[in-house]
Amino acid sequence: MTTETKYLTCAETAKLVRVQLHKAFPGIKFSVHSKTYSMGASISISWVSGPTTKEVDNVVGGFEGASFDGMNDLQSNQDSWLLPNGEAQLAYRPESWGGSVPGFVSDAPHPNARLVSFGSDYIHTNRSYCKTYQEEDKLYEQIGQDMCKLQRVTYVGRNTTGLYGSGDTERINQYVYRLLHQTSFKPSETYAGVRYQTDEERESDHYANQPMRIIKRLLA
Repeated sequence: MTTETKYLTCAETAKLVRVQLHKAFPGIKFSVHSKTYSMGASISISWVSGPTTKEVDNVVGGFEGASFDGMNDLQSNQDSWLLPNGEAQLAYRPESWGGSVPGFVSDAPHPNARLVSFGSDYIHTNRSYCKTYQEEDKLYEQIGQDMCKLQRVTYVGRNTTGLYGSGDTERINQYVYRLLHQTSFKPSETYAGVRYQTDEERESDHYANQPMRIIKRLLA
């Protein structure tokens, strides 16, 4: 194994990202675009339905070539380990000024891992739930209505409140967003309704603060 750092362009990094996305989420169509500009480069990923943003971030996060200290408005370059299977893990990150972003150093996780500096500073992910805004708007309305029906609350639009009692001031639209945000769909699945969580599901970390779950059905 060599410890010499290999520098990859943003386009080369995007190609690696595409491979890992298709491997992790077969059947999901991702749009991956690389962009370079005077002060850096980035990759943008978008898709419809499919995996959650968190699931995608877990796959592509290791391909970022920089970290950002928001408290001090400071960017730092970082290196990663590129594994033989194409996955990437953080290898080195310097501690930011003031320590708000801690430093990090790791040994090679595999004998054939390569030390690389990815050409994309950051990777931005954007998930849509339908192909068009109009379809997504209808989906939000439907889920909101279904949640209110389950709770026997009158639905009066996206600003409906009181879903979980008169003291609940949160708008139904916020509950809908969180429910969709937490729900992963396979390529053959679509929305079919909502239901209450079981006791076992309620104990899981993923849906700890969400009393309902989405019912899915297979596409015809």
